Amino acid sequence: MKQVLSAIFLAVLRAGCASSPFETAGGEPAALGPGEALAQPDATGARVIWGGRIVGIVNQDDATELEVLALPLGPGDRPRREADGGARFVILHKGFLDPMTYGPGRFVTALGRFTGIESRSVGAFALDHPVLVAEQLELWPVNPNSSRANLNLGIGVSF
Repeated sequence: MKQVLSAIFLAVLRAGCASSPFETAGGEPAALGPGEALAQPDATGARVIWGGRIVGIVNQDDATELEVLALPLGPGDRPRREADGGARFVILHKGFLDPMTYGPGRFVTALGRFTGIESRSVGAFALDHPVLVAEQLELWPVNPNSSRANLNLGIGVSF
């Protein structure tokens, strides 16, 4: 009985750990956030994972640009919704992304390459934005609890 309870405990513990949705077999991403990228433009080419809240979307002929307010990443590379925003950055995604799905306010994380810095307008201000060319993109559910595994354990006796 003790072994069975230990196995159940380990299964529950593993189910509670969030794993990243990104395949990083091509090399471990650099510990370089969007704010650090602004200060280190010579880090161009680094493979990174950045995420945050979408603030704008523009579809081009063959790609989509997402403007994102950076947020620190938590377990499973999810943006921490309660955190204060950092630098703004751009995710360049090859292909079409529907603005109704990838609209402002949604949370996204991308794995890709930091390719440089572009100056963009935010209202009347010009701000530098690091650019990430996406290899993989994860759009998080609107309800942050919707992708968690639901586990119910019960021991009961019925007559």
